[in-house]
Amino acid sequence: MTSEPPKKALPNPATVAFRQLGAAAKSHGLQQQFAAIARMIKESRGRPPSIVVVGEMNRGKSTLVNALLAAPGAAPTGPQEMTALAVNYLPVSDDFPFGEAELEYASEPLRRRIPASELHQWVRLDSPTLLAADEPPLQASLAVRPGFVPRCAIVDTPGAGGLSEAYAMRALGRSRDASVLLVVTDAGGRITAPALDFLESCAAQVEHVVIAMTKIDLYQNQWQRILDENRGIIAERLPRLADVPIVPVSGAWGERAAQEPDPARRRRLFDASRIPELAQALRAPLEQANHLPTLNALRQGIALLQAPLTALETEREALGGVVERQEELIKVRRHREELLRTFEDSRYDWNAQVDRVRVDLTAANSRLAREFGAHWREKLQKRGSGIGKKQQIVLQNELAADLEANLGRAMQGIVQRSGALLYELYAAAGMDPHRSLFGEVERRVQESAHLPANPIERDSPGLDPRTLFAGGLMGMGVGNLALGALLAPISPLAAPLIGVVVMGSLGAALAKRQSLRTSLLQTVNDATIELREALDRAVRGVLQVVSTDAKKVFDRDLKESAAEAKSELERLESARRASESERKQRIARIDPRIAAIRKAIDDADREVRRLVGAGSATAAR
Repeated sequence: MTSEPPKKALPNPATVAFRQLGAAAKSHGLQQQFAAIARMIKESRGRPPSIVVVGEMNRGKSTLVNALLAAPGAAPTGPQEMTALAVNYLPVSDDFPFGEAELEYASEPLRRRIPASELHQWVRLDSPTLLAADEPPLQASLAVRPGFVPRCAIVDTPGAGGLSEAYAMRALGRSRDASVLLVVTDAGGRITAPALDFLESCAAQVEHVVIAMTKIDLYQNQWQRILDENRGIIAERLPRLADVPIVPVSGAWGERAAQEPDPARRRRLFDASRIPELAQALRAPLEQANHLPTLNALRQGIALLQAPLTALETEREALGGVVERQEELIKVRRHREELLRTFEDSRYDWNAQVDRVRVDLTAANSRLAREFGAHWREKLQKRGSGIGKKQQIVLQNELAADLEANLGRAMQGIVQRSGALLYELYAAAGMDPHRSLFGEVERRVQESAHLPANPIERDSPGLDPRTLFAGGLMGMGVGNLALGALLAPISPLAAPLIGVVVMGSLGAALAKRQSLRTSLLQTVNDATIELREALDRAVRGVLQVVSTDAKKVFDRDLKESAAEAKSELERLESARRASESERKQRIARIDPRIAAIRKAIDDADREVRRLVGAGSATAAR
C-alpha cells in the first residue's frame, strides 16, 4: 500500500493577488515602481509588533509581564518598583538567541551583548553594578521564548518615577503602526488622575489601547465594582476610549501558573488569573496591525495600475466611436508643454515655495527645542534639595527617552511636510511625485536622526571643593543650633565639633545631591542643543532633496508626461481614423489587456476587503 504524497500548502490569497498586480504592472512597463512597493513592504515586515506596558508604581506591572511571557522572574519584581530602565522582551531569533541580553548605550558601542543571567544587575534600581557604572545603559533587551503573545515584543517601561509618556512614546515610535499600549491599573481603587492624564495625552497618538486591572486575587470582593466605575470614568473623561478592553487579571496567579508542573492545576491557575483573556484582547489589535503591510501593498498596487487601465479604456472608447477624454487630454498636454516653457520662470517659482517651508519648519524646530529644554529645567528645579544617584539614573534615562520621542515626532513632521510640498509642486502639472523621492526624503531624515552627534557627557561629577566647604559650614551652623542647648552644660566645644562631624556630613551629602542636579541640568542643555541641531540638519537635508534632486526628477517627469499626453492623443486620433476592420483588430488586442488589469485589481480589492473584515471580526470577539 503506497502512501499519498503530502499535500502542498495552498498559497496565501493575498500573495497571489499581489503577484497578479505585479504581472500586470510588468506588462505595462511599471516593474520598477512595483519593485519599490514590494521592497517597502518587505522592510516593514521585519519589525515585530509591540505591546508597550505602562503603569504607576506598585500596580503589578512587571509581574504581569512575567505572566504574559509565561516566564517567572524574567522581569524583576519586589515590594517596591525595581525596574530602572525599559526592557524589551524580544522573540528569539538567529541574530538574538535565547540566553542572551543586550544593553543600549548613548556612546559607542551603542549595543553590547551580555548573558541573560547578568541582566538583573543592570535593570534593578537597587543594583550596586548599575549604581557604580560610569555610564548606565539607556535600555535593555532580552531574548524570550513564545508566551501568550508569540512573535511579539513586550516593552516593560521603568517602574521608578511612575507613568512616563516619554518611555511609551519612544517604544511606540520605534515599532510604528504595529503597537498596543497596555495600561496597568489595579483593583485596589478607581483609576487615578495621573493615569487618566497619561491616557489623555497618549490618546491622540496611539491607535490601540488595552487596560489591565491587576490584583484581583487580593480584591476578590470588589474588583467588579472597581472595573465598572473605571469604565464609567473613562467614558466620561475620554469618550474615544470608552470601548477599550478593560481586563481584570491576577499577574501573581499567572506567574504561579507558569511555574506549576501539574498540567491540570496549571490550566486552572491560568484560567483563574484571566491571563489568556488578556492575551486575546491584545492579539486582536496586533493581528490588525500585522495586516497593515499587506493592505498597503495591495492598495498601492491597485493605485499603480489605474493609469494604464484608464489609458486603455479611453483608447477602447475611441475605437468604439466614443471619445470622452480627448478634450481633457488636449488641455493636459497644453498645460504641461506650457510648464516646460516656463519652468524656470517666476510664474512657477519652485525655490520660493521651498524657502517658505524652510522658514516654517525652522520656526517649529526652534519652538520644540525651547519647550523641551524648559520642561526639563523646570522638572529639575522643582527638586530643591537636589537628586540622589538612583534618581539621577532614572531621570537620565527618561530624558534620553523623551529626547528620542520628541526627535521622532519632529522628524515625522518634517517628512510629512516635505511630502506635502512635493505634492503641491507636482500638482501644478497635474502629476504625482515619483515614489523614489519619498524614499530619498526618508533616508535623509534617518541620517539626521542619530543623536547625539557628539556624545552627551553622562558621567557623575566630582564634588567641587567649594561646595564641600560650604556644606561643612552649613553643618557647623545647624549643629550649633540643634545641639548647643543640650551639650553646652557639658562642654562648650562639643556642639561645634559634633556639628562639624555629623551635620557637616549631611551638608556634604546635600552638596553631592546639588552637584548631581547641576550635572543633569547641563545634560539637559546639551540635549536641547543636540535636538535643535539634529532637526535643523534634517530640514537642510530633505529640502535639498526637494530643491535639487526633486527639481531634476520633476523636469524629467514633466517631459515624459507631456510626451505621453501627446502620444495618447495621437493614439486616440489614430483610433478615430481607423477603418472598421482595423478597429476590430485593435479592440481584440486591447480587450484582453483591459480584462487582465481589471481582474488583477478586482482580486486585490477583494483581498483588501477580506483582510479589513477579518481584522474587524477579530476586534469584535
